[in-house]
Amino acid sequence: MAPTYHLVQSLVKSLAIMEILGESVEGLGVTEIGDRVGMNKSTVHRILTTLVHEGYVDQDQAKGRYRLSFKMFVIARKILNNIRATKVVSPFLEKLAGETEESARFVVPDMEHARLIVCDEVLTKKSIGVRPHLGDSLSLSKSAAGKMFLASLSDDQIKLLMDEKGRKTVIEDDGYSFSSLRKDLGQVRDQGIAYDVRKDELESTINIAAPIRDENGELVGMLDLYAPKFRAEKNFDKKYGKLVNDTALEISKKLGYIPA
Repeated sequence: MAPTYHLVQSLVKSLAIMEILGESVEGLGVTEIGDRVGMNKSTVHRILTTLVHEGYVDQDQAKGRYRLSFKMFVIARKILNNIRATKVVSPFLEKLAGETEESARFVVPDMEHARLIVCDEVLTKKSIGVRPHLGDSLSLSKSAAGKMFLASLSDDQIKLLMDEKGRKTVIEDDGYSFSSLRKDLGQVRDQGIAYDVRKDELESTINIAAPIRDENGELVGMLDLYAPKFRAEKNFDKKYGKLVNDTALEISKKLGYIPA
């Protein structure tokens, strides 16, 4: 664990408040925020006053509630725009979504927190009940992109990940063994794509994911096509698997990847 003696505590508290606000759609009051982050109301109010002044938080004076401002979104977009892969991927997402009439997204690994982040997406014009938003996390064990990411790791790397982040980070279902995971990941490596059918509270979805690599052959993200199961054909993976894989390979080549 990193030493904390040199940390600016007021900044740590400010970031904690911003993270709490990021989880709320309707906004939160001073008391609610204080209860969630374990701070007294006067401290919370001083921090919020500063964040409002600097434009990072909006205040609804009529309701006495606070929420993150669009300034955070502007900063996030600047970060994404500075990621070379994102610039390259964007037009390919448009093309893939146009050809399939389904939604396509670019998912990147966050190794520090052992998660996948939806970095960019193009949505279908057709109806879909369940979808992550930009910046949301995807499961490593319960998504096609997660399976593709895990397939890029060795058995030792996966075990180390489970040791450091917890078994459920990689294997959420208790009845699913490591040997079963190895078998499934072997199939993903052989096919070059990952396929997953996932049932949500609102809707079942089908996903196909393929790897995007850089000039060093390192995995930088996954191209992911997804659709509601009720609309997808039984051979959805066979119909679009090659297209997704070919598109991901084309993106990889744009990033300097040279296939063996």
